Amino acid sequence: MKILPRLALLAALLLAACAPPAPPPATVGAPTLAAATLDAAIPGAATPVSTSYPSPATLAAATAASPQAVPAVLATQQALLNRLAAIGQAPPAQAQPLADDLWQALLSSGREPLIFDLQAYFFYEGPAAKVAWNGGFDAWTTPGLVGARVGQTNLWMARLPMPAASRAEYKILLDDATGVPDSANPRTQADNPADTHSLLVMPGFSVSDEGQRRAGVPAGSVTGPLTITSRLLGYTLNYFVYTPPGYASQSRLPALYLMDGDSFLSERQGALPLVLDNLIAAGRIPPVLAVFVSELEPGNPANNRRQAEFLGHPVDHAEFLARELVPVIDAAYRTDPRPAARAVVGVSFGGLSAFFIGLTESDVFHNLAAFSPSLWALDDPQSQPNMAQILGVRLMEPVIHSVTACGEPDASQCPRLPVRVFMTSGIPNWDVGDLTPVAADLRRLGYALDFQTTQEAHTWSQWRGLSDEMLVYFFGKPA
Repeated sequence: MKILPRLALLAALLLAACAPPAPPPATVGAPTLAAATLDAAIPGAATPVSTSYPSPATLAAATAASPQAVPAVLATQQALLNRLAAIGQAPPAQAQPLADDLWQALLSSGREPLIFDLQAYFFYEGPAAKVAWNGGFDAWTTPGLVGARVGQTNLWMARLPMPAASRAEYKILLDDATGVPDSANPRTQADNPADTHSLLVMPGFSVSDEGQRRAGVPAGSVTGPLTITSRLLGYTLNYFVYTPPGYASQSRLPALYLMDGDSFLSERQGALPLVLDNLIAAGRIPPVLAVFVSELEPGNPANNRRQAEFLGHPVDHAEFLARELVPVIDAAYRTDPRPAARAVVGVSFGGLSAFFIGLTESDVFHNLAAFSPSLWALDDPQSQPNMAQILGVRLMEPVIHSVTACGEPDASQCPRLPVRVFMTSGIPNWDVGDLTPVAADLRRLGYALDFQTTQEAHTWSQWRGLSDEMLVYFFGKPA
């Protein structure tokens, strides 16, 4: 049963409406990492003195005699600091060969960024007036982690303390231009079909990524794009349907309904068909059907309608899925028609939408998965870019907070819907904030909940790595 009838939702909306060439000369203002400023540029670094590795003076003298006399050694943090100090105190003719050698050592070792204990050292070599590293570790805000030029060279460096056993995606910003992947880092993750990020992986981080194509695993079939014209939304949408291997002899299949369907479908991002193939082949879940709902306008994929649908028209979008798309799928495919066999899934704003859909359409979906749900928007509707989305978020707030922020300690007046919840969150200030109070409220109210936290940011690498846990929680059994 819905917790707010259609008329009450419309009334709430009306109420809400009332409310390597030669290095370029140093650019003026660009930070420079010279020997005298090494400690300031690398907080916590000791004065570089070592008996196990060549001292800065030895490195500088050896390079003056022969640029290749002392190859870069990356075995310890102290060796790195000695090399940086030697570059910083050497004149340009001697400093650049030392910098080139360090850069080549990074390229050949595949260890960029360099990691020592909980410190990550980022490097870039090339002509630039400003270099910064922007990523999940700073919530993709600008100016990012600003680098310093190492001495009078075209080598740039920045240092970042990292949480233990964490992982972050990042890009390099050159002269404040659009970010590019780190050419010295072989580890990458797609952000969208046309964009790639680099990955910083700290020691101890692990993930069960089932989104890898494996030899000998039978593959399901993906059909689409298929189209449906929504009376509620007033336009046509595309969707794709995954049917599992052996579908011709199967019946009463559980069904997933995935928002951001193009991204979940892509092998570069969510790779959910591969996750399904691998889990079904391993016997961890039964055969499952999946419906990938595209937010891209048919014939005009540059128009992504996700926020307009999720936030600008939350009631119409929820009813479209439950009252228009689900009947079409159940009529065309051999699905299990019980609400307990259906799940609605979303990430970020789609995760917020999944909460709203699961709570308002609980007679259709008994399972909701919210990957890094943007619940923060409920407390800050004015942050939305237009009035339709501001009003839509205001409309969603009482519905979701009636569950996630219901009265304490007396919960007798709180709704208790037949919904199971799967929710994820990364490091709070890297992702969507601290969701542990939301998880505590759901448990206090008696909701079945699997709350997965990771040492990651607001990225597809997090959500892809937790898709298998979501599927097993709803439909299967642990390995």
